[in-house]
Amino acid sequence: MSMFRRRFVVLVGVLAAFTVTLVSASPGLAIRHAVVTQLFGPKMVRAVAVERNGNQWNLDRGVITQVSGTQLTLLEADGRVQPIPLAETTRVIRLRHQLPLSALAKHWRVLVTWPATGPAVSVDVEKIPHRHGTAVAVRRPIIAQLFGPKMIRAVAVERNGDQWNLDRGAITQVNSSQLTLNEADGRVQPIALSGTTKFLHAGSSLAPSDLAPRWRVLVTWPATGPAVSVDVEKIPRGTSKGFG
Repeated sequence: MSMFRRRFVVLVGVLAAFTVTLVSASPGLAIRHAVVTQLFGPKMVRAVAVERNGNQWNLDRGVITQVSGTQLTLLEADGRVQPIPLAETTRVIRLRHQLPLSALAKHWRVLVTWPATGPAVSVDVEKIPHRHGTAVAVRRPIIAQLFGPKMIRAVAVERNGDQWNLDRGAITQVNSSQLTLNEADGRVQPIALSGTTKFLHAGSSLAPSDLAPRWRVLVTWPATGPAVSVDVEKIPRGTSKGFG
């Protein structure tokens, strides 16, 4: 075998191993696209995400009623009035282009990403009056930042008042009607299950009875009903399927 062919074979092997690593790691690294679309699409008014270290991140969507160099105030779709601090580091983005902070104006509809203890990180301009534009899904970098592996729970509120929850943790108890999570900050969260709840792992469906204690999962559920989906992110070695 020539030197070129040997190098090519080695390179293919390295790439294949790297691909396997990415695929095997992916379940715990990102929220499924269907969950993102459901919770953080155009119907979302606001969302709050809590990280392992206790940091809280906020997403607020609304129409600017007041704005200065240090603060903007939003009127949100459900009537909530939300003041949000601004800073020189706040990025204003419109159609993937950055605008100066001074460009913000009343009546603009925006989506603001901001920490609970500081000024806004970004202001995404979704619609300027008399110009084309509609509310869209949250940008991927925001999803990655707020709802990635560091997130332990999140709450999203829709225009109609519906509230959706995301909870990540290790199962401590599970049966056909309920599971209980131990989350990274010590919170214990019981969540109802039903015959319509979907159970998924690495893109494949599981039977409800497959779930077992110590499995790490991400649960999507409404405030007034059973879980819509349970995404299995990690199955510890030495554990077996089944709670029966």
